Formats: sequence, C-alpha cells, structure tokens
Amino acid sequence: KSWKVRLAFAKNFAQFADSFGKEITDNNLIQTFTILLNDSEAEVKHAAINNISECLKNLSTEKICNLMLPTLQSAYADAQYPFKAGAASALCEMAQIIGKEHTTQKVLPILLELLKDENSEVKLNVVSGLVKIAHVIQQDLLTSALLTTLSNMTKDGQWRVRMGVFELIADLAIIFGKDTYCKHLQS
Repeated sequence: KSWKVRLAFAKNFAQFADSFGKEITDNNLIQTFTILLNDSEAEVKHAAINNISECLKNLSTEKICNLMLPTLQSAYADAQYPFKAGAASALCEMAQIIGKEHTTQKVLPILLELLKDENSEVKLNVVSGLVKIAHVIQQDLLTSALLTTLSNMTKDGQWRVRMGVFELIADLAIIFGKDTYCKHLQS
C-alpha cells in the first residue's frame, strides 16, 4: 500500500474515469476516489482534490450529493490549506451540476465557512467561485451572512483578497442588477 501508487492514481483519476465511462465510475470508482480524498498523505489528498472538477462529468448528481459532498465536508475541517483551496474550487464546480436546492443547503454553508479561513488562497478560491454559484442559486446567494462576511473581507489584511471581494461585488451587481443588489445590501 505505497502512498506513491495512491498518489499516481489520484493524479490520473480523471483519465481512469473517462476511460471507464460514467456507469463504472459512478457505481464503482467513486468510492475509491472518496477514500483518496481522506488519505493520510497530504500529497495524495491534494492530487485527488485537484482532479474533482475533471471527474464531475462522469458522476451522477446523486453520487455527488451523497458521497462527494459529505466527504469534502468532513475532510476540509482538518485539512491543510492546499486541500481547502482545492475544495473551494471543487465545490463551486459541483454547484453547477447539483442545482439550486443542493447548492443552497449543502455547498453554500461550507463555502461560508471557508471564507473565514486564515489562508488567503482559500478565500480567493471561494470568492472567485461565487460568481458561478450566483448563476446557479440566483438571488438566494445574497444572504445576510454572505453579505456581512464579504463586507468584513473588504478590510482583510491581504490586498488580493480585498481586490477579489471588490471584483466579486461588481460582478454580483452586474448579474443581479444594480437595484436588486443595492436592495439586498440595505436590508
């Protein structure tokens, strides 16, 4: 059980998934992939999380919601920042597949937690992915919790985070329209 073999499999999982197709990946390979996301070696976890986006096309919404999301939810809590940053990006990609209800109930709470992470790369990945989330869940994204968090992040010590938040605010105003966005800001 060499960690290097697991690392190689994690790095190439998307190719395996494409080769085996949706049915085999969805029914068999996904369990192995979730194990890689919880691997004891940080490099294996990192390689696995970086392959999620490419694997999503071979997974059903059910497997994403019932296997991938709970795995990410439990794994990101004690993970190092590269894994958390990858998880943030992966969650935003998943939202486009799993739809509004699952995104609002399962993904958005995790992303709100990741926005409070100490690492700027994690925050930046969430901020950049929130535009994708906005297209999925529409105005439900504009919760008071998110708007408060974004407001606090405009004072972040890292200039890249502040810039990313200001760009996100501008993008959300464009997506939702100035009047709707301002109404949510005032409430």
